[in-house]
Amino acid sequence: MKDYYEILGVERNASFEEIKKAYRKLALKYHPDRNPSPEAEEKFKEISEAYAVLSDPDKRRRYDSGGFEGVELDFEDLFGGFGSIFDVFFGGGRRRDYRDRYSPKRGNDLQYTLQITLEESFRGTVKEIEVERYDNCEHCGGRGLDSNSKVVTCPDCGGRGAVVYQQGFFTMKTTCSRCRGSGQIISNPCKYCGGRGRVLKRKSVKIKIPAGVDSGDTLRIQGEGEAGLNGGQYGDLYVVIDIKEDKTFSRKGQDLFVEIPITFSQAALGDKVRIKYFGEEVDIEIPPGIQSGDLIEVKGRGFPEVGSNKRGSLFVKAVVKTPKKISMEMRKLFEQLSELEKKEQVSLWEKLKNVFVKKSV
Repeated sequence: MKDYYEILGVERNASFEEIKKAYRKLALKYHPDRNPSPEAEEKFKEISEAYAVLSDPDKRRRYDSGGFEGVELDFEDLFGGFGSIFDVFFGGGRRRDYRDRYSPKRGNDLQYTLQITLEESFRGTVKEIEVERYDNCEHCGGRGLDSNSKVVTCPDCGGRGAVVYQQGFFTMKTTCSRCRGSGQIISNPCKYCGGRGRVLKRKSVKIKIPAGVDSGDTLRIQGEGEAGLNGGQYGDLYVVIDIKEDKTFSRKGQDLFVEIPITFSQAALGDKVRIKYFGEEVDIEIPPGIQSGDLIEVKGRGFPEVGSNKRGSLFVKAVVKTPKKISMEMRKLFEQLSELEKKEQVSLWEKLKNVFVKKSV
C-alpha cells in the first residue's frame, strides 16, 4: 500500500490544513497545464490520489488502520478536471463538464500603449494603430474544419471525454488525452489554421481620443481584442494613454501651466499680454509689483474633464528676465533709475536707523 503521507510530504499526525497546504503546493507544481514534462501528469494523479484519501476523515481513518479497500477514484468528481485545480483553491472548487473546454470561449483582451502629444490630449484626436491579434480563420470561419472534414467520435474514449484505467487498487478516471475531453476528433483539420480556427494577423484600429485624457487613462475598445475559441466572442482592446513631455507647457490634473518672461518695467508697472495655446487665446493681466516666480491663475481655461463641460485652470508663471544686451538709450534710463533707487535706499535707511535708535533708547 502506498504511503500517502510520504507522497504529500507531511507527518502522519498532520492536520487537514497542513495536508491541504502540502497538496496545494505540489498540485500547482505538477499541474499539467503548468508543467509540460511527461512525468507531471502521473505525479499529479499520485498526489491527488493521496489527497483524496487523507482529506476525507473516514477514508483516512480506514487507511491508517490498514483496512482501506479500493474504490473508484474519479478525478473529475474530485476536482472538476485538471484545469480546475486552481478553482478548487482560489475559486471555491467549481466543477466542470468534460466538454466545457470545447464550449465557446471569449477571446483574450489586448493592451496597447499609445503615446500622444499634450495638445492632442487637450483637444482630443483620432489615431489609427496596428495591433497583432488572433483572428478567425477566413477559410474555415473559425470552425477549424476543412471543407471535406468530419467530426467523429473519439475512438479512445468512445465519446465520453474520459478514460478509465486501473492503478493499484484504485480505478482511475481522467480526461482523454486524444480528444482533450471533447469526446470528438476532427478527421481533416483546416490546413490554413491547423484546426485551431484562428490565425495571427495585424489589424488597423481607429481610436477616438476624447479631450482631457491624461497619462495612465485607459480606453476600452469593445470587440477589438482576440477572436474567441470555438465561435466565442471577441475580447476587448484596452488602450493606455501616455502623454509626451511638452517643451513649453506642463500639466497637473486638469490644470495647465506655462512660464512667460516679463521685463523689469512690466513687473513694476503691470501689463496685459496675450497667450496662444492649443488653438486658444487668452489675455493675462500682470499686476503691478509682481515678483519673479509668482503665479497668475485664469480659471476655466485649463484641461477639460473627460465627458464634462468643466475645465481646470491655466496657471501663468511670470519670470523677470534681465537683458543681456542693452542700447545706449536703455543704459541712460537704467542709470537714471539706479540713481533714484539709491536715493530711495538712503531715505529708507534713515527711517530704519531712527527706528533702531528709538528702540535702543
